[in-house]
Amino acid sequence: MKRALLSFALVLVASLCFADGAINLSIRYYDKRVYYPDSDIAIKVSISNGSALTYRFKLAENRVYSMDFDVRTPANRQVDASDSFKRARADSGPVFYRDVSIEPGEEYSFVESLSSYAALKDPGTYAIQASFWPGLAPSTGSGDLAPLLSNVLMLSLRPTPPASPTPLDSVKLETGELLHPEAIPPDEVVTRTIEARQRSRWNEFFLYLDLESLLRRSAELARSYDRQSDEGRRRMLDSFRSDLQNNKGANPIVTLPKEFTIEETRYTADHGFVTVLEKFAEKGYTSIKEYDYELQRRGDIWFIVGYTVVNKGTE
Repeated sequence: MKRALLSFALVLVASLCFADGAINLSIRYYDKRVYYPDSDIAIKVSISNGSALTYRFKLAENRVYSMDFDVRTPANRQVDASDSFKRARADSGPVFYRDVSIEPGEEYSFVESLSSYAALKDPGTYAIQASFWPGLAPSTGSGDLAPLLSNVLMLSLRPTPPASPTPLDSVKLETGELLHPEAIPPDEVVTRTIEARQRSRWNEFFLYLDLESLLRRSAELARSYDRQSDEGRRRMLDSFRSDLQNNKGANPIVTLPKEFTIEETRYTADHGFVTVLEKFAEKGYTSIKEYDYELQRRGDIWFIVGYTVVNKGTE
């Protein structure tokens, strides 16, 4: 009898702790910057335990089975779900998940792409609120717990700036044929880009480079870029492109390798990395560097959006 009363008391205490808002769901931007309708908007989701008890929940491998984002316009119109979200929720296959425990005072966080949940196609202002189901979403047939609701995050999408009028950049100088980005895998994108640099074919070199993302690698340039008008941003991108082509600032992405080898390619549906071992001719020796190119897919096309460089010695 005493054991039964003790168990009941523990359950009651747990209910009061969790119902008192001690378990908190919060969202914020993972890498706050200027966003456009086609931007990859990364949202950091955090679940914190402010109670005195261990908090346990299920987390699906595909997190659309654990959470959702409610995105609304100023007129309170709900933005349609993305196609990938609709397909996932309509899938009748098994849902794989793992059990997660958070001790008192601990926090569990992960990053989600908003475009995986909502179809943000138009510029404007939006309000975002996340829902998280500790026992999986109701659509899985396992959702027996009320969802946690997050704070509201405001999102501003600017109109996509028009491309700079650079007609020569769309022409292959050797043949006069028009250049178009092709639906090729990430490793081939990187291969073509490096080979174009080796041959000084600048039109082809810039074909798969996301200049805005590369410009933002500099915190100073990113701050200046964000303060500009649309016309000012276009001028900055034109200047950045010119500096790359003229090798001003010694940007590593335009350093000329004498040879290179693709070491590894890894990617998901929209995000990829290609590791390349590149060799550079120096005075009296050859330097070896490992480039890890970061790519994002927009539609069917992969674009280089960033990179890191590690020195690997000399020979």
